[in-house]
Amino acid sequence: MRSAKLSGPLDPNEIEGWAADDHSAALSAFVAHCEGSEGRTLPTKAFGISDAKLRAICAKSRKINANDGREAKAFLEQYFTFRRVEDDGFVTGYYMPELEGSLVRTGEYVVPLHGYPKNLKVMPTRGDVMDGALDGMGLEVLWVKDLIDAFFTAVQGSARVRLTNGELRRLAFAGKSGHDYTAIGRVLIERGEITRENMGMDALRAWLSANPSQQKDVFRHNKSYIFFELQSPENVEVAAIGGAGTALTDLRSLAIDDDLHTYGSLIFVSSELRTYDKSGDRFAKLMVAQDTGSAIKGPARGDIYVGSGAEAGAIAGNIRHRAEFYLLVPKE
Repeated sequence: MRSAKLSGPLDPNEIEGWAADDHSAALSAFVAHCEGSEGRTLPTKAFGISDAKLRAICAKSRKINANDGREAKAFLEQYFTFRRVEDDGFVTGYYMPELEGSLVRTGEYVVPLHGYPKNLKVMPTRGDVMDGALDGMGLEVLWVKDLIDAFFTAVQGSARVRLTNGELRRLAFAGKSGHDYTAIGRVLIERGEITRENMGMDALRAWLSANPSQQKDVFRHNKSYIFFELQSPENVEVAAIGGAGTALTDLRSLAIDDDLHTYGSLIFVSSELRTYDKSGDRFAKLMVAQDTGSAIKGPARGDIYVGSGAEAGAIAGNIRHRAEFYLLVPKE
């Protein structure tokens, strides 16, 4: 199991950015997660934070005015001990894209996205799928225009889809192949195609669009493959759902390494990220661990959920920053 070292207890008011955060918004996101996972017990992971203790604190929060920022801040400081994760931190961003798709293959929509294959003994790699490993099994849940749309939808894990008849549907994560995840951006950096400084979602998409003959070769480096479920129309306006099974909150939900962090844990993230809004302020927010991802490995590695749509995607694609992680540990 990967290491999970924490500092001793810290005074939260000496942590840069803590005092200026919107504690009411943070506490509301925490409570929403607790309510969304009601009736389920989430497993305790390496840091030792139990779901039961988090729920007990959630229940106590109902006795205060969570809309009062000062009261919310005092509540969090009363029931949690702040400890720094003693590893170099790094954050990226993700979002829920909106794309066009078809329920059947057409001349325009030629690349399938698949549902989870329950009866396969050996899961295919991405390359196997591109070579037709799932053809003829009736697993296609959606057809998209090209491999680029398919790949970036898989990276984000969910999407809103506008079908050819104008209907909106939501595409939700249904599982993964279990094969190793390799960042194709790193592959292109190592090849000298894109510099490390210029790498981002926009640069990656532009390179793939400009080099169609090399797309499949590059995609094969990432053996991980994601499966989807196309949900009923009434779910289209429901927020994106994370690995914890609860609705994500823009700029408050964090994808983490779920071997180390218990879902529902509170993590204060402080970073020199200044592109998430127009204020130019340092990113310093209390976040809820609600999701995970194949590339999210390590105790101080996080993926910030930015929101949905093109604007959120533009922001998310440019988040690649060092960060400090502070874990809020329930007091005994």
